[in-house]
Amino acid sequence: MLCKEELLTIQSGTVTYNNIAALSDVSLTFYKGEFVCVLGKTGAGKSTLIRTLNGLQPLSEGEISYNKKVYSELDHEGLRQIRSNIGMIFQHHQLIPRLSVIQNVYTGLFGSRSTFRNLVGLFSNEEKELARDVLNQVELLPYLNQRVDWLSGGQRQRVGIARALIQKPEVFLGDEPVASLDPGTANRIFQLIERLHSERQLLTIMNVHDVKIAKRYASRIVALKDGKVVFDDSPEAFTEEIEEMIFAY
Repeated sequence: MLCKEELLTIQSGTVTYNNIAALSDVSLTFYKGEFVCVLGKTGAGKSTLIRTLNGLQPLSEGEISYNKKVYSELDHEGLRQIRSNIGMIFQHHQLIPRLSVIQNVYTGLFGSRSTFRNLVGLFSNEEKELARDVLNQVELLPYLNQRVDWLSGGQRQRVGIARALIQKPEVFLGDEPVASLDPGTANRIFQLIERLHSERQLLTIMNVHDVKIAKRYASRIVALKDGKVVFDDSPEAFTEEIEEMIFAY
């Protein structure tokens, strides 16, 4: 029996805003090679969970660890090094509109480079080749010098994926990455994410609102309701009754 490689853990995680718990006593362990979809209606705590896993949102209580390194025990540099191993794609892209596609992709390298090199825009031949390689993987190489504000929504999201990939991450996080896209484009983006996940054997954790997408692509579904984990199992175990319970008002 193969032993699963534990990569990312949240233990008794609670996040409180103005005495209201966005996450409440959440404990989850994620393993290398898993494709996890996190389901839940708006306000369930999905975005807060992703932000805590990425170190963007500190916990009010509990611990998060990556490769056995506890976030709260790390200094700024230690946390920066962890985040350089975690690629993140956002619902609204978080791109810089006036910059070109390749310039936006380069920003994915900033966490592992000196501030000086980032400010003056110095990139090695190896970094330039890596940027072209990830753009080729997301089928945007012909657009590398195009301003991102001239691209379609689906193309912009692929720029966001390339920006995350250039980090050579072990963990791939997404906060509703296809929520603003039409169903056909959303499906193509998830096909791309699934292919990259498989090729690189990543731990992939994606917030989604579409149950069909979760059941089609995930190897594991986690569902949140009112900041609590109410389901954590295989897609096959996610029944219509559970769906109704999670999304009921």
